[in-house]
Formats: sequence, structure tokens, C-alpha cells
Amino acid sequence: MSLNIEQLRADTPGTQAVIHFNNAGCSLPVKETIDIITEYLQLEATLGGYEVKNKYENIINEFYTEAGRLINAADDEIAIVSNASDGINKVLFSIPWEAGDVLLTTEVEYGNCYLNYLKLKEEKGIEVKIVPSDDDGNILLEKMEEMISPKVKLIAVTHIPTNSGLIMPAEEIGKITKKHNILYLLDACQSVGQIPVDVEKIQCDFLSTTSRKYLRGPRGMGFIYVRKEVLKRLTPATLDMVTAHWKDADNYDLDCSVKIFEQWEKSYALVLGFTKALSYLNNLGVENTWKRIQHLSTYLRSELEKIGGIEVTDVGKKKCGIVTFSVAGVDSEELVNALLQQGINLSASLRFSSVIDMDKRGLEGVARASIHYYNTEDEIDILVEKVEQIFAYAMSKKEIPN
Repeated sequence: MSLNIEQLRADTPGTQAVIHFNNAGCSLPVKETIDIITEYLQLEATLGGYEVKNKYENIINEFYTEAGRLINAADDEIAIVSNASDGINKVLFSIPWEAGDVLLTTEVEYGNCYLNYLKLKEEKGIEVKIVPSDDDGNILLEKMEEMISPKVKLIAVTHIPTNSGLIMPAEEIGKITKKHNILYLLDACQSVGQIPVDVEKIQCDFLSTTSRKYLRGPRGMGFIYVRKEVLKRLTPATLDMVTAHWKDADNYDLDCSVKIFEQWEKSYALVLGFTKALSYLNNLGVENTWKRIQHLSTYLRSELEKIGGIEVTDVGKKKCGIVTFSVAGVDSEELVNALLQQGINLSASLRFSSVIDMDKRGLEGVARASIHYYNTEDEIDILVEKVEQIFAYAMSKKEIPN
């Protein structure tokens, strides 16, 4: 399928206002996502929240179908959560940890994930062990196998890190976890919607992602995938009336389904908006949009590498649509702010977001341009021109232009 870029941009009102390269932070939504959220909220205000929810019940349930369709999962393996970190935490704290259990992870873990690994270490007495990567950022899979013992209960991996263009070899890791019958959690908040993700090929037991990034949905939404076969091994950290049934003063029954990770209260306006975003991507085909993202990000890297004083800081054999770089003499946050004043959205990825990897590479922060399929070569040319101008000003000791 050939993408109609003009139509994609017409469907995305924000492209008329800004040049948006912050899609790994929060993408620009399509108009139909905005419209259905607005429509639903207006109806809630005039007809009542419970009543409108009942009216939209069938459409709301389409969410599970669209999410499952995107990652090749069954409807009843999907649960709505408030964001990717929420989903990861719900999974982590539902696993029956015992003192001495081992959690294997990687050097590129995101801060919110790793903080909760440390909390489990503190509260449950588990060990957190890091599988090393080579100097080019590629995880050493043979070392992962060597580190496996009967004590390893979970392997937790960030599919695409926040601070580089790396794509982790999720399928190869899945083969290792299945070989050794170890639970496998994939943080896919930067990958679902950007690259093709198939949970059957990856063989993960858990996957967590968010709405606002490459899926182009509203903020405050996400979903998790939980393989049916592992549900009986889990106990949720907290209960909700959608996950448990209160029998009497002393007893309750636990719902043995993926619903144990959901809460009764949620914004159905956002669920509908998220559903529209998922449907839009499914209709385009993520295989098609990924080719476009690959083309544009490769182009950006090649153009940045032509400029003296610019260092592209991406690592790994296989790279994604996140392009990270540094500009000699210019702080990454200062660069992002200067570009923002000129209508170009980037973000700065700082040390605290991925401490182990950033320290290993001696980085305090990098500029991050995250490409989406609705971006254009002309937008990239403008970005590169502005970055080059900022570098020239920095070298001449002049103030960075606004």
C-alpha cells in the first residue's frame, strides 16, 4: 500500500501549525480522534456520563479488537491502563516474587521501569541483574543465556529505548525466555505504532504500551497484553470491583482474566479516541507506515552527519525512527528551546531517563528528533538548516537565535 502523504497531513491538523519531531513524546492526533473525544464529552455534559457510556458500549468494546489486531493478540488478552508505566507496574507487582528471585534486564531500561525494579529489590528481596551490551549498544544474547539460573523469574526488556535509535532484538530474547520457561515482559511504549510488533513472534508474556506516542492517541491511556496461559500465575497488587467480586463480609472471588489489570473508572471519551487512533493505523498498515518512518529517519541521520560539530549518538545494528544527536557547544535543552521558538518540536533526553546507558556512554543529555510517517523531507531539511544555524551562532559566541 502506498501512503498518501498529503491526505495523512490533511487528517492531522497539527501539521499546519508546527513541525513536529516529538512523536516519541506525544504525537499529533488525527482529526477523527479529536472529533470523537469532543463529541462524547459534549454528550456526557448534556445526557449524563453513565447513560452515554451505555449508548456507546459496542463502540467502546471495539477497542480490544483494534488493539489485539495491531499486535496479533486475542481481544481477551488486552486490558486498558492509564499509561505504559502503569501497565508495567501492575504486571511487576502481580508476580509472586520470593526473596532471592532474579530479574534480568538491560542497560537501556527507562527510569520508571528501573525504579520499580529497585523497589521490588527493596521490598521483596529480589536481585536485579543487568545483561551487558557491546560498545555499539547491541545486547549480548550469549551472555544473557549464561546469566540464566533457576532463580531467574522474569526477563524485562525495553524494546526501543528513550535515548537512542536502538531496537532491541525482541524475538531473539523471546526464544531464550521460552527455552528456559521464564516470564518475559516487554516495554513497548516506543515501539507499538512505530514498528510491526507481533506478540506471537516475540513470544512475550506481557507487553505494555501507551496511547500518546506513536499510536497518535490521547494522553492518559495505554494498554497491556497478558498471555492467557500466565494469568493463573499472577495475583494483582490491588483489587477493583471490575477485577474481583465481593461475596460477603469475609470473602471475594477474583476474576481470572486480563480484567484483573483494569479499573472500573476510566475516561470513555479517551477510550473512544484511542480506538479511532488504533483503527486509523490498522487501516494504513503498520508495515507501510514503518517503511516511511525508516526512510525519513535514515534521511535525517545522513543529513545531520554532513554537518561538522554535530554528532549522531544513535547505537545498535538496527535503528528506529528516534534520531538522537548532540551539537558541540550547545546544551541539548537549550537547543530544543531554541528550535521550539522557531516552530519545531523536539525533545531532550536527559541522564535521569536512562542512567545506566547514559553513564556508560558519558552523556548528560541528547537532542531527540522522533520521526513519524506524516513528517516530510522538507520538514527535515528545515530542521537541519536551523540546527546548523544554531551551531554556527554557538561557535561565533553569539546568542542562540530565536
